[in-house]
Amino acid sequence: MNGASREGDARALEGLGLDVVGFEAVLVVRAIAERLVAGTSAPTLRLHYFSIDKLENIDQKYHLIVFSAEWCGDCVAYVPALAKTLAIAKNNMIQAKVIDHDNYRDMGDEMGVRKLPTIIVFDKNWKEMGRFIETPKKYGTVEEEICAILDSTTATAKA
Repeated sequence: MNGASREGDARALEGLGLDVVGFEAVLVVRAIAERLVAGTSAPTLRLHYFSIDKLENIDQKYHLIVFSAEWCGDCVAYVPALAKTLAIAKNNMIQAKVIDHDNYRDMGDEMGVRKLPTIIVFDKNWKEMGRFIETPKKYGTVEEEICAILDSTTATAKA
């Protein structure tokens, strides 16, 4: 793969509001996107418009660290939908970084990542607010789970 293609991949991810740690992570997201386009190994993206509304109206700074891997079925299922939802919401108060767990395993170990995907939500001061791990537990989508974490932290901050 040439340098021009790598730059194009990075720009495409930035256009989605995502920052990627390491070129390998670009390959992870690209492979997931290619599977979506090809219609293999990936479910239909299910967008939850209530979540988009909530994410559009976030008025505090949050950081999402997304640990993912190309081989992970749950990552293929959930990370693209989250990326699409964040792109539609267009809220620069929410920043997301996708990290290729295979190439940054030491970072994942340091942050207690044991299953993929793991999405860690931090406030503006980088205090951990909550995690999404592997699959939705309470709600139907990863976006709803993230919104629940953000809602709980907003309620706590206002109390």
